[in-house]
Amino acid sequence: MLKGDKSWAAENELQAEAAVISRVHHRHLVSLVGLSVGQEKVMLVFEFVPNKTLQFHLHECNNIMDWPTRLKVALGSAKGLAYLHEECHPRIVHRDVKSSNILLDYSFESKVGDFGLAKYISDDNTHVSTRVMGTVGYLAPEYAMTGQLTDKSDVFSFGVMLLELISGKRPARPLMAQDSVDGNFEILVDPRLENNYDHEEMKRMIACAGACMHFFAPKRPHMSEVVRVLEGVVPPDEYIRGIVQFYQTPVSVLLGIPSDNSSSRES
Repeated sequence: MLKGDKSWAAENELQAEAAVISRVHHRHLVSLVGLSVGQEKVMLVFEFVPNKTLQFHLHECNNIMDWPTRLKVALGSAKGLAYLHEECHPRIVHRDVKSSNILLDYSFESKVGDFGLAKYISDDNTHVSTRVMGTVGYLAPEYAMTGQLTDKSDVFSFGVMLLELISGKRPARPLMAQDSVDGNFEILVDPRLENNYDHEEMKRMIACAGACMHFFAPKRPHMSEVVRVLEGVVPPDEYIRGIVQFYQTPVSVLLGIPSDNSSSRES
């Protein structure tokens, strides 16, 4: 895969991408093969990942992606992001996690690609403030509103992508449906699967999606925790309780506004 354009902005983006991706080595991240700087073009040369993107297979391909493949793609992508967030020093936030940036090989092993917007976060900082970049529909609310970027911004985007895998629909409204938190999780599932999926695995993925898309960033899990839930090592019960509690909590409480009852008690 080649990228080229000698404009100032594009060259800066390519150099930034090269700086990030040259430092990372993981089976679920696209590898940089080389960098070529010519008079007319700057090119990054990546490993060839032959089977297009998750976006293509979910939304543009005539063949329906089956459930085991969806789970495999989710788990591989989660492992790649966990490596960036927790094993790289300084930590790396991808900043543009979405289905079109998940590349697939012929075995449907997933690789996270396109590090053009990636940012370093030093180990002694909780966040960086930056100009908001990324893709509408996947952006974490706190990042979109304030420009404060953390690894939990990627976690939110990953949750949106999980919901995309679950529902087979493009992201439009990054919130869990109320029916889902009332226990009717099946309403979210892609009807094209025709009930051909493991219900416990689906429950785990829906729980992870809801936890990752929590409105409050500190409440979102780390990607390594998501990996363990998707693998079935850790039960999803805590995530499910958290989702239900969030959606059943009055808006006034979520916003820190005291109710009339609490005010009268204090007086």
